[in-house]
Amino acid sequence: MRILLKGAALLSFVLLIGCSEIQTGDTGQTKVAPADITSGAMTSDKMAKLIQKFDKDAEIGENRVTFKVRDRDLMVVYDKDADRMRIMAPIIQAAAVPEEIHARMLQANFDAVLDSRYAIANEIVWSVFIHRMSTLNEDDFLSGVAQTYTAAETFGTAYTSGAMVFGGGDTNALHEELLEEIENRPRKEDQGI
Repeated sequence: MRILLKGAALLSFVLLIGCSEIQTGDTGQTKVAPADITSGAMTSDKMAKLIQKFDKDAEIGENRVTFKVRDRDLMVVYDKDADRMRIMAPIIQAAAVPEEIHARMLQANFDAVLDSRYAIANEIVWSVFIHRMSTLNEDDFLSGVAQTYTAAETFGTAYTSGAMVFGGGDTNALHEELLEEIENRPRKEDQGI
């Protein structure tokens, strides 16, 4: 439950960030010109402007933006011609992940990480949100950032994007087992400690 609240708090933070103007400086970084981020198809400029609302130190490249949410590194990469974008957060070297965790990642992809996914590429486990740019709106983009962050943060524990668990999968039963184990574990006061 604490993880779900943490994810919901982050999503609220991302959705409620202020609309302050982008600060420019002598850092040599490309800054995005003001753009209307509330209408039309998502563009690279709109994504960058949204990111700079919560990470003014985001680094903008030709087809990517790297940024931080709290202390976690994330990036958005996009291809305008292919009409695709992805938000990604590296988690761990794939070789370090035991086989049973690979199965758990697939279970979570079915019912608990929702719009984000766990994936392996270049020998790294990632949390990834993938979407068409032309149909992506501001709320979905910010939700994608929050879900990608939360899925990366909960890897190895709850394996969730922080929103909810979709029925019909294995995650609810696994969470119930964990709750049962926690509830049945002797408490310090029961042991005279």
